Amino acid sequence: MAIQIQLRNDEAADWTSANPTLARGEMGVEIDTLKTKIGDGLTAWNALAYAGVDSASLIPLVSFDHVQGSASNVWELTHNLGFYPTVNVFDTANSLVEGAIEHTNKNALTITFSVAITGTANLS
Repeated sequence: MAIQIQLRNDEAADWTSANPTLARGEMGVEIDTLKTKIGDGLTAWNALAYAGVDSASLIPLVSFDHVQGSASNVWELTHNLGFYPTVNVFDTANSLVEGAIEHTNKNALTITFSVAITGTANLS
């Protein structure tokens, strides 16, 4: 015999309108956004935080932007990402620029250009 577990679910607007209080440990699912909340038995839906991690909050953890305001042919970056990121460099005209990238370690790198430039390095 198969066991079926069904979570309490509705559309986001309906959850907001009804504003129920979920039982302690009870999960509610917004079927249109796929976001979830877990009740504590006391707090109404609208005041509960969403469960899990919002993907927008992860972006700073996996990317880094470096702005080089003064012209230099060597950019030294400390990004603290904990991995060897892909690097794209753009000059102030937003044109892609090639440079020699040397990863010092998982948290730092050096970019060397043939001429001194200003611009932005996007790491991810």
